[in-house]
Amino acid sequence: MDKKTLLGMMLIVLIFMLFNQLVWKKPKPASAQPATAQTADTLKTEADTLKTVLAPPELVEPDMKTAPVNENIILENDSLKLVLSSLGGVIRSVYLKHHELDDGSKVQLIPEGGNAANTILLTDSSSQDLKNVPFEHELTTLDGRPAVRFSFTPEPDRTIEKTYGLDRNYGVKFRLKVHYVYGLTGYTLDFGSGIRDTEKSVKGKVQDYRFIGSIQNTLVRESLGKLMKKSVSQQGNVDWAASQSKYFVIACREGEPLLLNSAQATVANASPAFTLTAKGGSSTTDLEHNLSLYFGPADHKLLKTYGGGMEKIAERGANWLRWLVNIFAWFLNLLYKLIGNYGIAIIIFSLTVKIVLHPLTHKSMDSSLRMQRIQPQVQAIQQQYKSDPKQMQMELSKLYKEAGASPLGGCLPLLLQMPVFFALYTVLRFSLDMRQAPFFGWIRDLSEPDPYYILPILMGVFMIVQSLMMSPKKQQLQQMDEKQQAMQSSQKMMTWIMPVVLFFVFRSMPAGLVLYWTVFNILSIIQQYYLQKHLHNKETA
Repeated sequence: MDKKTLLGMMLIVLIFMLFNQLVWKKPKPASAQPATAQTADTLKTEADTLKTVLAPPELVEPDMKTAPVNENIILENDSLKLVLSSLGGVIRSVYLKHHELDDGSKVQLIPEGGNAANTILLTDSSSQDLKNVPFEHELTTLDGRPAVRFSFTPEPDRTIEKTYGLDRNYGVKFRLKVHYVYGLTGYTLDFGSGIRDTEKSVKGKVQDYRFIGSIQNTLVRESLGKLMKKSVSQQGNVDWAASQSKYFVIACREGEPLLLNSAQATVANASPAFTLTAKGGSSTTDLEHNLSLYFGPADHKLLKTYGGGMEKIAERGANWLRWLVNIFAWFLNLLYKLIGNYGIAIIIFSLTVKIVLHPLTHKSMDSSLRMQRIQPQVQAIQQQYKSDPKQMQMELSKLYKEAGASPLGGCLPLLLQMPVFFALYTVLRFSLDMRQAPFFGWIRDLSEPDPYYILPILMGVFMIVQSLMMSPKKQQLQQMDEKQQAMQSSQKMMTWIMPVVLFFVFRSMPAGLVLYWTVFNILSIIQQYYLQKHLHNKETA
């Protein structure tokens, strides 16, 4: 591995060491959040002995009887199972039927003891939290699909309704309807419980988890790490907002009429949480608002079907690189459909990239090897024209041209590898298809780091082999001056230091990415061996 290549590798290492520091930061324990729901036993006791008011005094008279609490109202389709509670008319649990945890149980997105879609009514002088209001409920339909309607009627001409209806995938249609509640200026919809952990490893949580929203036609992204330092408030029309974990999303999209005009992102249960507010300038007695909720995977294609640019929730890397991410994701999925193993698909992908880059890599290696062979001539020219730098450069350029060598020949393939590397990192780390994708043996999840560091060690070993193959032979070293020998000594030291540094960087990378880099290095060694043999035969002929 020549000096230019080593410098390029050091650049990659520095970039990823910085990222590695962010990835390996462990989230600080979040401050305890107040409970958002009471236990079932407590609720039953209160329902049986209820003499006092469970709702704010503005909504219900103290002596009015209330409905019994039901915490297990089920609403489901082929993809989702919602567990709702009549206390507050909230969503207690969301199960994703097509996605499992490591233990085989279904993924559940709402943290234990939390809820989603709690509603707070706003007046000129106060707010009225509905979390303890005991709604009545009935099974119904919304737009022809199964739905549950919660209703609370403190007086015959006063009603609050919350209706949830499922679509055919991961969407939930939500309708809030308020009739004749005095001095109403708006409401707040609360997703303040955050999003539940679903993966065994959460080492990258502070970067992988985030709040993301489209507010005033501007994309707002705040990582969990930033939210742990300071909550974020955004004013303006809210198209949609979401709490995102590594692979899953809880989102709310604005419906008609356009009312949401502020969002606040905070931390709850060591995850991003948010609340949305719709508040007008004048009071009213009636309100009806339709929104779309999403509880499901952070899948680019699936989110795109919900419109409004919600596909931007899915992590696809930097804007300038997304086209390459999409191509790699498509190609790996195609290989997986043909083979049935993502590890083998990555190996074939490595071979494909090697073939595509072969002309440039061949030319680069050829140039580097020729540079080694003309070092005596280079040294002679430098000695002869050391007092005339301009003439020295002209003679060196002439020599390089005649020998077919270039001092920068080793850089181009490495520079081309960098966007490939970054794009593949995004695909392997965040693509839902790679979640829990096994290879063989000890590698049970290619999206997570190798648990025993075997692949990073192998990668380091093959890097050393490749560097030693590129090192000049003893006879060539003897022909160099002291300065050049000192440079070669430093480069030899880097041959051993660089793999160690890269081991510590790559040990936190997805196993699939390390597999790709290791296979690519093995193919480079094979290519280098045959090229050196070819040049040797050509010189001795």
